[in-house]
Amino acid sequence: MNDARNWEAFSKIVEVMSFVDAVGDLDPEEIEERAHTLCELPPDPKHSMGVEEVIFWAGVATGMDVSRQAQEAVIDPGTADKLLVYSSLFAHSTKNAVVDLALQQMEISE
Repeated sequence: MNDARNWEAFSKIVEVMSFVDAVGDLDPEEIEERAHTLCELPPDPKHSMGVEEVIFWAGVATGMDVSRQAQEAVIDPGTADKLLVYSSLFAHSTKNAVVDLALQQMEISE
């Protein structure tokens, strides 16, 4: 985890997760602006995005598709609730993992 690119990817992941947590408190213009900023690709994504970030964004895209399908009643409410619980657990675990990695890195560099 010494690679700065990996830390940038994980910080972007935490930034998106924080945005999702706060989305209920934002007005539509703020949501659109922040979502646009968060979803900008780096200049050369093929060489600057790590596998962690690619996997995360694939998860975001899947979550958005599931959300759309739930809103259109393609997915029943029970299934949508199960997926929401799973995604909440995943989000919590990911945040904890990033914090743990940062603390470990700080201990190593001291």
